[in-house]
Amino acid sequence: MKHQAMNPYLPLYEYVPDGEPRVFGGRLYLYGSHDEAGGTQFCQNDYVVWSAPLTDLSDWRYEGVSYTYAAAGAALEQAGNLAAPDCVQGPDGRYYLYYNRGARMACEVAVSDKPQGPFVYLGNVRYPDGSEPQAKLFDPGLLIDDDGRIYLYTGFVPTPGSPWINVAGRYSLGFELEPDMRTIKAGPVEVLPGCLAAKGTEFEGHGFYEASSPRKIGGRYYLVYSSEKSHDLAWAVSDAPLSGYRYGGVLVSNADIGLHGNTRPKAPYGNTHGGLVQVGGQWYVFYHRQTHGIECCRQGCAEPVTLDANGAFRQAEMTSCGLNGGPLAGLGAYNAAYACNLWGPAIGDTRLTVRACVRGAQPHIYEEKDPGGDETKALHYIANMQNGTVAGFKYFALGAAQSVALKLRGAAGCMEVFLDEGCTRRAAAVSFAAAETWHTVRAPFAAPAGVWPLYFRLQSEGRADWMEFALE
Repeated sequence: MKHQAMNPYLPLYEYVPDGEPRVFGGRLYLYGSHDEAGGTQFCQNDYVVWSAPLTDLSDWRYEGVSYTYAAAGAALEQAGNLAAPDCVQGPDGRYYLYYNRGARMACEVAVSDKPQGPFVYLGNVRYPDGSEPQAKLFDPGLLIDDDGRIYLYTGFVPTPGSPWINVAGRYSLGFELEPDMRTIKAGPVEVLPGCLAAKGTEFEGHGFYEASSPRKIGGRYYLVYSSEKSHDLAWAVSDAPLSGYRYGGVLVSNADIGLHGNTRPKAPYGNTHGGLVQVGGQWYVFYHRQTHGIECCRQGCAEPVTLDANGAFRQAEMTSCGLNGGPLAGLGAYNAAYACNLWGPAIGDTRLTVRACVRGAQPHIYEEKDPGGDETKALHYIANMQNGTVAGFKYFALGAAQSVALKLRGAAGCMEVFLDEGCTRRAAAVSFAAAETWHTVRAPFAAPAGVWPLYFRLQSEGRADWMEFALE
């Protein structure tokens, strides 16, 4: 690998959530919406595309802006955000981008001769007579079957209390499209039950919410979706593309809820969206995490996920080393923003929302922008850490490091370093004085050889910001 792969897998200054991984040629392309660091709403920016060679998932390359609000024909304030897209290659060899605008019902389509774009608006998904479905065609996902038939999966089924509950329907929807990639051949048909329709079925508790992402695996049809919990991606499977789906389970939760029976969030959490891809014989699930103490400002993450001999996926664990193919090196410097776990008394169990920012009250991953506007020079750190805050990083190949260095600022305190989530096996204790500017402190570090997580717990009477740790 060119270098270690971390979570998030893109540079820390990039905020591309709702990640749909697609393989074209010898590269993995990542399509998603585009948040703004410190933003106050979802998907404020134009679409961008990143890609990596299939031989090295650490080597991500920025492909540029792929589709703009201007190209879509209306600004965010006019038609709502450019929400989660998907992209497939059509029978004519061109690449088709599907998306829904936040304030519109339609599934809109753009096209390009290249997988990275730029894309040009083509039209809306519609019936042969030009009319369009009277449904919210949100978060579209596309599947081109082995026989060339084209299927569109979409929908938004909110939970009770949402202002959309009376207009959004009770199921996700499926369509078959003509080879022109936007004319409806059949549908809509009801595919997955939402929370109300799921009662009394195997989907109860994990009814469809949004984020349809279809794949065909081993001759069967898998549909990944965000469940009514919204923090997890679930999967369903069928022997037919548009009917007969059975609930499978959870692929990943961006708070690790449900993993090994866990019921407490292990990170500040909100919605998620993503998809599956197989590279080099390994399946990965792409999802996103929340930063900046608000539900938006999301960053893409990915984890290896196991598919067993019976065609069932097991829930993946959030880590700091997702696409790395193994643990991170036990020597070197790591930005604190790569924490996969973050909890403590000031965070609690409350789900984040886009309607209220808790940045002033809770610890959070934060970006401090460069005064000159150079995004590559922005500072990234865990801000507003308080007494009892725990940040976890998984996993490292330890045994060689003899000291640990921390770069931080703020109140005086002590950062204890542990080799377990329960914070019982201490490897170091780093005391530091109060300082208004960034400074580095060190202490001895002891860990036996092996693969270990690292959990850092702050003891302090005030608040501190933490940028980096180095194993030396």
